[in-house]
Amino acid sequence: MKPIFVRGVSSQFRLTLAIILSVALLMTNNRLDPMRQSLSSVLSPLQYLANVPGVMLDWSAEAFATRNMLELQNKELLRQQLVMSERLQRFEHVRQENERLRALLGSPVHMDSRKMVAEVMEVASDPFRQFVVLNHGSQTGIYVGQPVVDAQGVVGQVVEVSEFTSRVLMVSDTTHGIPVRVTRNDVRAIANGMGDIDQIELRHVAKSTDIIVGDLLVTSGLGNRFPEGYPVARVISVSRDDGQSYAVIYAQPLAALDRIRYVLLIWPDETKPFTLPDGVQALVKEAADNAAATPGNASEPQSQPSETTTTPVKVEVTQ
Repeated sequence: MKPIFVRGVSSQFRLTLAIILSVALLMTNNRLDPMRQSLSSVLSPLQYLANVPGVMLDWSAEAFATRNMLELQNKELLRQQLVMSERLQRFEHVRQENERLRALLGSPVHMDSRKMVAEVMEVASDPFRQFVVLNHGSQTGIYVGQPVVDAQGVVGQVVEVSEFTSRVLMVSDTTHGIPVRVTRNDVRAIANGMGDIDQIELRHVAKSTDIIVGDLLVTSGLGNRFPEGYPVARVISVSRDDGQSYAVIYAQPLAALDRIRYVLLIWPDETKPFTLPDGVQALVKEAADNAAATPGNASEPQSQPSETTTTPVKVEVTQ
């Protein structure tokens, strides 16, 4: 009878065989090192080529990531640049407005006069009407006939007042007239608008009147509307043709009528010195001298002349 289980190779034999193979491989490994190095040198380019797809994939991914990051950074920098530019523009606007306001507050206005800064809300679109609308009205004490100036000179006067706004007729309007005098020789005249913001006219001036190009015209104070001494215009043209009854004189307004942003509303002093006309001054001085020299009035207190020189007599009047 045959056995059911066939007896295989013993464990001892297997162990012995493994030891022999190990020793043989160790001995062979040392001898095969030069061959392995040669094969490695030959196969190394193939290894690099095999790694190229992976390297390219990694480089492409990094390049796309870097490009996206740079685009995001570029967009952020552009946004910051726009924000900074907008802020710079606002700061520049504020700086310019501060300069205008400082110049306005330093305009040729009597320091003891009340004054208020107002902003122009609207400019007349009609070329035949020269006026602006201000953002102050009767609520802040604005009144009809009130003088209005800017940093350079007279702008005009208030002609219409509502509760919160007021309308100013500029000196260039055809219906506007303002008494002026020449600072060089105190010659007086009336400056009338012509509907041109760059030019006003001195009408009905005799051809013999001493007015020349370059003369500065200021308010004369006559009419009790504009205080005396505010710059109005500078003479730019004088014509004395024989065929005309009067001299043709044009002057350029000093106020920046074409680019007004802010103006000053002024309240003339309630008790401001008023200068009498030259003829009246002479009569007053002559009367005072005669009264002082009259013998019959020696026993009575004599009113002495207010000034012993030719300085104009000033009388306090209430406007």
